[in-house]
Amino acid sequence: MIGSEEFCIALTGLRFYSRIGVMEQEREIGNEFLVDIEVETDASRFEDEKLSTTISYADIYDEIKAVMGEEWLLLETVARSIATRIAGRWKEVRGVQTSVTKLAAPIAGISGGCRVSYRIKKSEKNS
Repeated sequence: MIGSEEFCIALTGLRFYSRIGVMEQEREIGNEFLVDIEVETDASRFEDEKLSTTISYADIYDEIKAVMGEEWLLLETVARSIATRIAGRWKEVRGVQTSVTKLAAPIAGISGGCRVSYRIKKSEKNS
């Protein structure tokens, strides 16, 4: 007997040029960001080769693109906004983890990126 069924739909390395940052210059000029997301979904209603029984990664991308198109101060807000949009749009979503990485932080001495991750796990009674 099979227990709970679940898919993990992942989009990785999505590149966006966005206006996110605490410094005014970051919001004026913008910066390059990477977004990674994992969406855990209920797979019990899935039927082979029927897109209507799963979540299209193109639709997930559209939700991310909408958030990344706005101006924000904090990566934390962006990561949470993406996750809550995804979790709220589809009832079959059981959990979402998203990471947003600023590839070039305007901080002296930092040569790598800065990343914030956020996770939502829906409780069974909220599903």
